[in-house]
Amino acid sequence: MLGINRQYLRIILIGLASILLILALNIADKAENSKKGALTGNENIAKPSAYLRDSTFNIFNADGKLSKLHASRAYFFKDQDSIDIEEPTFSSENLNSSILLTAKKGLYHPSTESLLLEGNVIAKQTESTQTIWKLESNELNIDNKTGILSTNETVHITSGQHHLIADGITASLSDRKIKLLSNVRGKYVFE
Repeated sequence: MLGINRQYLRIILIGLASILLILALNIADKAENSKKGALTGNENIAKPSAYLRDSTFNIFNADGKLSKLHASRAYFFKDQDSIDIEEPTFSSENLNSSILLTAKKGLYHPSTESLLLEGNVIAKQTESTQTIWKLESNELNIDNKTGILSTNETVHITSGQHHLIADGITASLSDRKIKLLSNVRGKYVFE
């Protein structure tokens, strides 16, 4: 009877050792996979369904006015009504002048015709080769339907020797009116 108990004991110990070995291998495998995901940084990032390189989108407003949105790279996602853009350039031209906006990245919503620019945003209007005004910010929203530029971030506006700084702006390109939201400071040079 003592021999049978030893035999059962050996079988139980071998079974427990096997189970512990399997658990240890699973834990080691999971730890290795999580390290790979942390190193690449791609573990939880959604993959685009399509992308374009060095492309230009022609955008027409309700009046038929053409604006161009150029992207060094544009990413389309299956379940989103937006396009992620790297290094966007948005341009619009009138008879004598043009407006050019650049940034590090952007998010364009085709259904609402709105563009969010982020990172080193620069907007400027030029006539011939002369810069009329220049706006710099970290973020800027463009509503192409209404021609409104807006942000709650700090903006720096220069026009010739004139210089303004404000926290936030709403500007209408069609009416040529701006509204500085708060903490307005500036320098106006009388000639």
